[in-house]
Amino acid sequence: MRHLLALGEPPTAVVAASDMMAVGAIKAIEDAGLRCPDDIAVVGFDDIQLAELVSPALTTVRQDKRGLGAAAARSLVQLIDDAGAAPHVSVLPVELVVRQSCGAAKGVAPR
Repeated sequence: MRHLLALGEPPTAVVAASDMMAVGAIKAIEDAGLRCPDDIAVVGFDDIQLAELVSPALTTVRQDKRGLGAAAARSLVQLIDDAGAAPHVSVLPVELVVRQSCGAAKGVAPR
């Protein structure tokens, strides 16, 4: 994140691979004397409990953790039953949870 902030034209938004990385990005933004979301919007992924407690509250993508665990267990059982089988592909739903770090109005999801 510090490298991105040092660019001649730093980004106006960052999407992190996890909420913990997004929290770190917000910290780096603040350490650089900038403000989230005024200068740089931040979005995470996971919707961990900390996401709504940080300031600004983190916009994130919520994934179905139970569904992810169940899909992983099904895939593991399939591999145990038939090691030569093609891996099962699962697509699980996600939900955008809009909070303050993206700069959108509170509770309004972009369309």
